[in-house]
Amino acid sequence: MPKPLVFLMGRSPAIFPVDRRYAANHMWAFAVEGGYRFGLSAYAVRLLGDVKHVGWSAHLGTMVKQGDPIGYVEASKATSDLFAPTDGRIEEYNTAVLEKPSLVNSHLYDAGWLLRLSGVGQGLISAEEYLAHVEAGWPLAQRLLKGQFSAPRGEAHV
Repeated sequence: MPKPLVFLMGRSPAIFPVDRRYAANHMWAFAVEGGYRFGLSAYAVRLLGDVKHVGWSAHLGTMVKQGDPIGYVEASKATSDLFAPTDGRIEEYNTAVLEKPSLVNSHLYDAGWLLRLSGVGQGLISAEEYLAHVEAGWPLAQRLLKGQFSAPRGEAHV
């Protein structure tokens, strides 16, 4: 198996296996028959903290476009909406994660997967491209995490 890529978030490593593709919204995609299985990347999990609950707002069989809201995740550091990582039909949700959300933290690249979409995976990127995406966004993420982000004088926060 090829060596995974590693991104250091401070002293904490975020590991990105190279046997899958990634979405810009910090989900990994593993090819399965007729589509992809998706889960949260190590980068996303480290930012969110311990996952406590996953909920879905889109029903099985729904056709979604990349960026459509499909659910949410509640974790120890943040609650975040989940958006479709690519176009496709929602074929399956991981019921094991619904029953035991901590699987996202303990087995994020296997048993902690979230959903399966049919489709071609348009817009997904390689592990190397995802690493570059994370590296480019890390300075802003650090400022947000440290509470150092503020709008310049005269501009409103949105």
